[in-house]
This record gives sequence, C-alpha cells and structure tokens, in this order.
Amino acid sequence: MDFFNKLGKKASETYQVTKEKTAKFSGEMKLKGKINDAKNKITDLYEEIGQHIYNQYKTNTEEGKEEITAKCEEISKQFDEISKLETEILILKDVKKCTECGAEINQKDDFCSKCGKQQPKTEKVEVKIEVQEQAQEAKDAEVTEIKDVPNDENTNQDD
Repeated sequence: MDFFNKLGKKASETYQVTKEKTAKFSGEMKLKGKINDAKNKITDLYEEIGQHIYNQYKTNTEEGKEEITAKCEEISKQFDEISKLETEILILKDVKKCTECGAEINQKDDFCSKCGKQQPKTEKVEVKIEVQEQAQEAKDAEVTEIKDVPNDENTNQDD
C-alpha cells in the first residue's frame, strides 16, 4: 500500500510541475501575442504617417502636424509596451539580459556565461500568470489499487 501512496504522491508532484510549465508557456505565448499586436500597430501607424506626409507633399501644405505628432507619440508608447512585455517574458523564463552583451542568463548568475561580465544584483519580482479555465479545472491524479493482476512470468507460462 505504501508503494501506491508514493506513486500517487509522485503523480501529483509531476502534475503540479507540468501544470506550472504549461502556465508559464501559455503566459509567454500570450505576452508574445501582445508584442506582435503592438508591432502590427506600429507598422500601421508608420503607414498612416507616411500617407499623411505624402498628402502634404502632394498638396504642398503642412497641415496636420498635430496628427503626425500624436501618431509618433503612440508609436513611442507601443515601443515602451513592447519593452515591458519582453521584460515580463524574461521574468517568466527566470532569466535576465546581460548588461554587457545582452545574452539571456539565469536570474541567479552573478557573471555572464557568454562574455564574463559581472552582473548587478536583481530583486525577485513575481508575475501573475493567467491560466486558461481548463487548466484551472484540472484535478489531481488519483491512483487506485489493482488486485490480482498476473505478472509477466505467469502470462508466459500459459503460452
């Protein structure tokens, strides 16, 4: 009976690790999707600015500078959002960027494994990971005892 208790405990631990990895992966994919959306918005804003400037050239006027300025400010906001989302991804992956070469290294590393530069100490920050409803509804694995199962030796004797 102790064997089945250990097996059940190990199955539960494995489930928890898998659940955490899945949540991290899901969170990372969600953040990457937001980054993609921001990049697409930046591209659209560039196009709108270009069209506006071309229209100014075509009509030989300089109207709408405020509109162009507003679009440029929105582009800056999108770049800031991308930077924030990329930082959240690094936190999810439990890595940081080297201050010298930009390589991804473990949060706990004091030196970069690529360039050898000493890294400043960092504080641990928690990021809340949103998990899909299905993962939240999943339950711990149950192990049931099965009696009277023939082992391999008994099965081979009948043949």
